[in-house]
Amino acid sequence: MSEFQHPRSPLRRNARRIVAVSAALVLGVAGCTTVPRNTTPHVLRPFEAPQARIDVPKPRPNVNADLILRDFYAAAAHPIDDYAAMRAFMTPELAKSWNPKERARIVDGINLISTNSESSNQNRQSFTARGNGVGLIGDDGAYEPNTAALEESVEMELGADGQWRISSIPDGVVMERQTFLDNNAPRNIYFLDPSGNQLVTERRWLYRGVNDGATDLLTKLKNGPSAPLIPGVTTVLRNTASISVEAGPDITAEGRTVNISGLGEVDSDLRTMLAAQIVWTLASADFRGPWLLMADGKPLVPNHEGPWTKDSDEIRSFDPSRMPADLVRMRTVDNDGIYEVVDGRANPMGKGWRATGSTILTSAAVGVDMEGTELLAAVFRASRDNNAESTLMLGLASGTPAPVLKGQSLTRPSWSPDASAVWTVKDGNKVLRLVRSPESSQIVAEEVDTSELEGLLGEGDQQISEFRVDPSGTQVAMIANAQVYIATIERSESKPWKLTYPRRIALSEGVSPLSLTWSANQTITIGAFGYESPMWRVYPDGATSSVLPKLNLSPPVTVVSSTSSRLYALDTNALMELISGEGEEQFWRKVPGVSGRMAPVSVE
Repeated sequence: MSEFQHPRSPLRRNARRIVAVSAALVLGVAGCTTVPRNTTPHVLRPFEAPQARIDVPKPRPNVNADLILRDFYAAAAHPIDDYAAMRAFMTPELAKSWNPKERARIVDGINLISTNSESSNQNRQSFTARGNGVGLIGDDGAYEPNTAALEESVEMELGADGQWRISSIPDGVVMERQTFLDNNAPRNIYFLDPSGNQLVTERRWLYRGVNDGATDLLTKLKNGPSAPLIPGVTTVLRNTASISVEAGPDITAEGRTVNISGLGEVDSDLRTMLAAQIVWTLASADFRGPWLLMADGKPLVPNHEGPWTKDSDEIRSFDPSRMPADLVRMRTVDNDGIYEVVDGRANPMGKGWRATGSTILTSAAVGVDMEGTELLAAVFRASRDNNAESTLMLGLASGTPAPVLKGQSLTRPSWSPDASAVWTVKDGNKVLRLVRSPESSQIVAEEVDTSELEGLLGEGDQQISEFRVDPSGTQVAMIANAQVYIATIERSESKPWKLTYPRRIALSEGVSPLSLTWSANQTITIGAFGYESPMWRVYPDGATSSVLPKLNLSPPVTVVSSTSSRLYALDTNALMELISGEGEEQFWRKVPGVSGRMAPVSVE
């Protein structure tokens, strides 16, 4: 069997060493600084118009107190000038003392209940505001699911001018979910995995009323990852630097200029990584390039003086939308073995990847290393009895596999990027990472620290049925006890790797997830029970989710996988592929050449 890891190119090999040394310094300050909402991003020369017309609520004259209060909550989506729009609904005294705090609460709706008695002062009114919590949004635009219920008391008084104003309300911003979605847009910013080989996507929400969205976005990049991602990523740009965007003298010829001040002594390899972070962050947000990247008055990368695009040779390999599954042929698996789909036919692979005797093959995954070599991991079970022992086999796709792990149950295997390790969950609760030992060159199973999952799943009751590592190797998605969870991978050279910051991704009531996969643009596709909504697409931040088309699909959907452009699902009848028809109508059709109920084999 091939080595799990192969030598990197000089750039990537040096980057791995340098990023590891730099990470503690850079991230040590990244986690404690945010962009205050009472300031406007610095603009040298604004070039982008607001992304949408923003109607900021203002106090309406001569309306009832409850309408003033509803408009106040609508104004919560507008953070400019330290929430001046919200303060306009308060008495002058409260407007001066009220503190919006660092994170706003988002609720599914706000129910206002009058608590006045018949003997109440006619110039004062009291309300209780209630709502079901769904999330928090930070100053940095990072969303975090949060289901804490809202209940707060509000006092209002009639001013000398005859208008109602809020005289007492708890500190902190509260807004309704729809108001949040109407006034903020999701954008991706990109950090680096600790090896310096992969861009890591983090979704942030930008207020639509900002004139210079590019500078705002890069400022969020400069300030570093949000708390859940800090243990798993690194970045080149220190938050003590400053960054801004301006238009060049001739946009067509020279594009726009990104100016960085205070970058410090950073070598060419790391500067190239920073270029990838900046360019892909801007390009994914549809800000037009090309881009001139300048650091302290000089080209960011000394050997690259011209403009940059996402197709620049130095950073093309960082493409975050690229998936290994795009480069290899499709494979499927059933109880009898693994098949290669070639020219519309599913052909059995070699004898080593076939079930013999009473054994059956239950799942498989393909890993692609830096050399383009394809490695296979497959789970064989001793018999059709669900309680029979399972064995994980590893080997070259073109060779003979070898047994490396046994367990009462083993989840569908999942590969780290570049096939550097393969992951599985043994007996429902032991997350294992299989790597080649540098001392013995043998494959060893290292148990991953999952202690932080116990608070969510219950100590001793972890039943993880599905487990997938993301394309950057920094996060995992899993199904445990019929719920979907995300966690960050915290790497270590001196102690076991750890799954940290676990968070639950909420689905609609009644949806029971069965399978999941990481898809393009760092989304997660979920297959589930349920006729009405058997397929879902969710984002790791948990802010939004959507139901995928179900036309021709027969739920439940038990296995899903994807490439950057295709989505596969195993339903009760066959392996199906999502197709876009005329007029953007989407439907599912049977994958040509695949007979029976063959499951897709994930490629990572």
